[in-house]
Amino acid sequence: MEKLLQVEHLSVTFDGPAGTVEAVRDVSFDLAPGEILAIVGESGCGKSVLCKALMKLLPSNARTGAERLTVDGADIRSFGERAMQKLRGRVFSMVFQDPMTSLDPTYTVGAQIAEAVLVHQPKLSKEQVRRRVLELLALVGVDQPEARAKLYPYDLSGGQRQRVVLAVALAGRPKLLIADEPTTALDVTVQAQILDLMRDIQKKLGTATILVTHDLGVVARAADRVAVMYAGRIVETGTAEEIFADSRHPYTWGLLRSLPSLAAPGQPLYAIPGMPPTLSPPPKGDAFACRNRYALAIDYDQAPPMFRVTDTHFAATWLLDPRAPKVDPGAFEPDTGPAGAAPRHAPPAGEALLDVRHLGCSFRLTKDRSLRAVDDVSFQIRAGEIFGLVGESGSGKSTLARCVMNILRPQSGQIVYKGVDVCDPARARAHRRLLRQDRQIIFQDSASSLDPRMKVADIIAEPMAVNHITPPRGTLREEAAFQLRYVGMDPVYLDKYPPELSGGQRQRVAIARALAMEPSLLVADEPVAALDVSIQAQIINLFKHLQAEHGFTFLFIAHDLAVVRYLCDRVGVLYQGKLVELAPTEELFARPRHPYTKALLAAIPIPDPRRERGRPLFSFDGTCLGAQSVFAQVAPGHFVLGSGEPEAAT
Repeated sequence: MEKLLQVEHLSVTFDGPAGTVEAVRDVSFDLAPGEILAIVGESGCGKSVLCKALMKLLPSNARTGAERLTVDGADIRSFGERAMQKLRGRVFSMVFQDPMTSLDPTYTVGAQIAEAVLVHQPKLSKEQVRRRVLELLALVGVDQPEARAKLYPYDLSGGQRQRVVLAVALAGRPKLLIADEPTTALDVTVQAQILDLMRDIQKKLGTATILVTHDLGVVARAADRVAVMYAGRIVETGTAEEIFADSRHPYTWGLLRSLPSLAAPGQPLYAIPGMPPTLSPPPKGDAFACRNRYALAIDYDQAPPMFRVTDTHFAATWLLDPRAPKVDPGAFEPDTGPAGAAPRHAPPAGEALLDVRHLGCSFRLTKDRSLRAVDDVSFQIRAGEIFGLVGESGSGKSTLARCVMNILRPQSGQIVYKGVDVCDPARARAHRRLLRQDRQIIFQDSASSLDPRMKVADIIAEPMAVNHITPPRGTLREEAAFQLRYVGMDPVYLDKYPPELSGGQRQRVAIARALAMEPSLLVADEPVAALDVSIQAQIINLFKHLQAEHGFTFLFIAHDLAVVRYLCDRVGVLYQGKLVELAPTEELFARPRHPYTKALLAAIPIPDPRRERGRPLFSFDGTCLGAQSVFAQVAPGHFVLGSGEPEAAT
C-alpha cells in the first residue's frame, strides 16, 4: 500500500547552555492516505517536537537527522524554507496546541481564515472568499459564523479559538493534517463533533491525520493506529484495539491505569511513580526502567529493541524477550503516597465560604449587539468543598470564574466571600489584602498567563514576593523548588523560561504558583486539560489531598466529566450563561434531569475503541430553555432549570 508519509530513524537534538537535549530519538513510522495515527505520551516526551520536525518548524538550535523522511513522495530532508512553504497548507497542515499563540490578536478571525484561503486560492473573488470563510467556520462547529467572523481572538472562548485554528488548517484542503492536542480546550460535546468531523474528512477527502493527544478517550474514538512515546522514543505501536485490549509495555499499562473513568470509587488514581527523565543526556538503557516496578537488570544497561507481538503490534520492552519472567499488568497497585486521594465525603455543611447571588455579566460584541455571558446565576460553595462547574465552551464558565476573582466586574448580582461583597468596590478595597492572598486562580491558558521573560523560579515565588510573605522554607528559591516537586516536576526546571517548557509543564508551573500562597479558595479553570493522564492523576490526587488535609475549597471548572465525577462533591451545569442543573455529583451522573446535562453525559469519550466507534452523538438544540423557566428542586440538593414542575425522584 502506498504511503503518504514515511519516517525512518528520525532524531532531533537541541543545543543549549546546559548541553545537548535529545528530544526525539530514532523514531520510525509510516502513514497511509486516509489513516489516523494517534501519538500519546506524557508531557515532554517529544510528541510536539516530532510533529514540528516533520514540517521543519523547529528553532535554529535544533539539529535533525533521518535515514528517510518522505511526504507525498517527496524527500524533504534537504528542503529549504522556500520549498517547505509550498508544501505547508497544501500537502500538510498543522493545528498547534495553544490557539492563542497561533492567532494574531490584531486581526479578526474571519480575516485570518480568509488569508489562509487566499494563500492557496489567490484567484477567488472577495465574495467567494467570504463564503468559504463562513463555510469553514460552520464546518468546525462555530455557531453564528457571520457574527463570529467579525470578532477578534480575545473575544472568543478557548474552545472557539481552537475551532478557528482548525478552520485555518483546513483552508488549503491538505492531504495530511497534524493535530497537536486539537481537543484539549474543547468540551465533550464539541470534542465529539470535532473528532467525528476528522473521521468524516478522512472518509470524504482521504486526508491522513497525525493526532497528538494525552486523552485516551479521544484516541479510542478517532484513531486507527496508536504510537506510545516515552523519553523521545516510540515504545509501543499497534492498532487502537490492540493498544487498549492487549497493551504490552509497562508504560502503556500505567497510562491506562491513570484514567479517572477506570478508577474505583473512593480510591486514589493510579499515578506512574517518579518523573520523566531529562534527556540531556538521556539515561542509559531503557529510559522507563527507574519508574518500572517490573524492570529487569538488563533494562538499566541496554535499551530494548522493538519486539513483534503481531504483524501490526510492536513494543520495546525486555519483558517480551522469551527469557523474561511473565508478569500480570493487573498487578499494578494504586499510588497511595502523600498526595493520595481520600474517599468522597458528603458536601460540607455550615456557612458558605462563597455565595454567588443572581450574577449577571454581559459583553458588547458590536455596536448593536451584546452577549449575556452569565445570566442570573446563583450557587454557594461551602468551606472544604470541591464544587465542579461544567458546560460547553462559551457557556460562561471562565467569565464566572473571572467575576469571582474580581478580574471582571459583573453588571448585576452579588459575590460574597467570607462575608465580604467583592462586587462592592469600597468593601473590596477595605479587604484587599485578604482577597489577594486568600484566593488564587489557575487560568485555562498557561501560555498567556505566564510571563515568558521570567524564569520558572521567579514565576512561582512572585505571589510571595509581591505580598511580602516570608517563605516557609527559608528562601524564595527553596520555596519554588518545593512547590515544583509538589506538582511532579524536577527543580532542574527552575531556571527555564515558559517557552522552553511543554504545554503540560507550563500548566504545572501555573498550579505551583497558585498553591504557593496556600489559599482558602482556589479557582481552577481547566487546570488539568493540558496534562497527560499520568500527571493529571498526580494533580487530581494532590487536589483531593489539599481538600482532605488542609481544608482547601475549590471552584473546579472542567470539560472532562470523568475528572469532575471523580473529584467533585457537587456539580453545576452551565448552558448559554444559565445554570441549568445543580446536584451532588453521584446524583447528577446517576439521574440527570435536564436535556443538556444528558447530552453532556452521553458525549463522554469512553476509553475503548470497540465501544466508541460508531457511537451516536447525543445532540441538544437548546429549545427547552424558555423565558418562563424557573429553578426547581427535584430531589434533595438537586435543582433543575425547567418548567417548574419537577419530575418524580427515581
